[in-house]
Amino acid sequence: MKIKHFQSYRGTWAWLTQRISAIVLFLLIPLKIYSGWAAKGKVYFPDWLGSSKRIHFNSAIDIALLLCFLLHGFYGLRVILIDCGVIREDKFFWRTLTLVLAIFGAAVYYVYVREE
Repeated sequence: MKIKHFQSYRGTWAWLTQRISAIVLFLLIPLKIYSGWAAKGKVYFPDWLGSSKRIHFNSAIDIALLLCFLLHGFYGLRVILIDCGVIREDKFFWRTLTLVLAIFGAAVYYVYVREE
């Protein structure tokens, strides 16, 4: 008798990644926009959140936005290519993730790590 090992379905992980990144984008984009307006003094910013300028120029928020944007966009493009019949459903999960991480790593390196 052959024992079948559990093999997770890559499409499920792509779907889950895209949904989680959408929620994070849904929260961070308004925060980024609102804190920018508050930093200019155009809207009220609650004191318990801290400084609006500190939040608006926080590099961790920028990095999270970039990662979620790339994940959401590229996995969305993958779905479009699958729907159009350009690629098969079981292909390009790891290739998409590798491309996202390569672009993300290069962007973070050139913007935050590299010294000029």
